[in-house]
Amino acid sequence: MTAPAHPSGFDWSRLERVTVDDPLRVLFSACLLGHATGWEGGAYTDPLAVRLAGLPRVRAMYFCPENATLGTPRPLTTLYDGHGRDVLSGRARVLETTGRDVTREIVRGAEAMREAARRGGAELAVMLDVSDSCGSHVVYLGAPEEHRYQQGPGVAAATLMEAGVPVLAQRDFATLQRLIAALDPGFEPDPAAFDFVENPWYREYFADGPVGIRLGEEKPSSDRK
Repeated sequence: MTAPAHPSGFDWSRLERVTVDDPLRVLFSACLLGHATGWEGGAYTDPLAVRLAGLPRVRAMYFCPENATLGTPRPLTTLYDGHGRDVLSGRARVLETTGRDVTREIVRGAEAMREAARRGGAELAVMLDVSDSCGSHVVYLGAPEEHRYQQGPGVAAATLMEAGVPVLAQRDFATLQRLIAALDPGFEPDPAAFDFVENPWYREYFADGPVGIRLGEEKPSSDRK
């Protein structure tokens, strides 16, 4: 069977060799495992992430890059002028809803997460999508009240990818279930599950390109000048 292409860089054959003594080392966004590190002080506990983290042949690590440098709770932050890779190259910024520029703090948090991955020997990261730090498929573009999204990773996800750590979103249901099934023979994946990029919302929203329109905004028709 051909190994899936997602996530990029992940060695699926490694699953044939993992043991309790040599487990798969997975780094999680802390909030996905129930830690109260969300911007408003809550958690975004994800059942599949929790199940994967609890498997005997998985060594789970967790980290919140924004909590590391901005604390919790904190004002919501979003990306301006680009996504996480653009931030790392100096072409984009991260602003709080207060207007304060926290680009430097977000980059420092991403670097701290990369160091945690290095120390723990992370072979995979499972991260919270849409987050300006941890998103891997989609992140906000501009003020959050505009509900405008863009394709691309957040700052921490981009930093991990550049360091060679494959990244999955918690909404990559098909891939996460395939991963769990390979490590837990008693788990039966849902044959109807799909990854985030196969979600009808994703396909429709980004049908015209990598930056989507505002929600509720009419798409121009093909014959409109």
